[in-house]
Amino acid sequence: MEKTKILIADDHPIFLKGLQEVIEDAGNLEVIHKSDNGTDAIKAALAKELDIAVLDIDMPGANGLQVAEQILDKKPGVSIILLTMHKAKDTFLKALEIGVSGYVLKENAVIDIISAISAVNRYESYISPEMSSFLLKSKNRNRTDTASQLELLTPSEKKIVEKLAQYKSTKEIAEELFVSEKTVSNHRMNIAKKLELSGKNSLLRFAIEHMNF
Repeated sequence: MEKTKILIADDHPIFLKGLQEVIEDAGNLEVIHKSDNGTDAIKAALAKELDIAVLDIDMPGANGLQVAEQILDKKPGVSIILLTMHKAKDTFLKALEIGVSGYVLKENAVIDIISAISAVNRYESYISPEMSSFLLKSKNRNRTDTASQLELLTPSEKKIVEKLAQYKSTKEIAEELFVSEKTVSNHRMNIAKKLELSGKNSLLRFAIEHMNF
């Protein structure tokens, strides 16, 4: 089986070396380039054949969000995983808007990075569990006028949106609702169509911003 080709970028050399070791020890994963700044990361990502780019948000030259935008603009097939030290909702939502697939807290990167890579390889999103917990606790509980939109959805579809707002993956939703992952994926496509949502992560962003508990 061909190895997944990964670019990693972080301006801390010790962390960068450790991250490479963790990734390559997992097997079937290959780090094809290491960058210590955003400018080099963009140049390498556009020049090389790769599947995933793992980017620190805080880098000199260009930050991780800027690098992600540049890569996805030219190579939309590349999956992006962002690394961050900050639990900031605005930054997280911006990452979703850009089309980032994974969001990993650096404090948990050694534990979470392989799970994140596995998820994006399955074309799923991944959020560090600690980040999910933080976002749920800090969730804006002001009611928004989404009733008319939600009325378009069936009870099953509403349940899917509720689970997405809790940062559940397709696999987790399927297990909790005792249905197949394909059923959940079909529901997600139908929901996005009914709500006239388009673009990567648009349904996840809608759920996070509009569902209240």
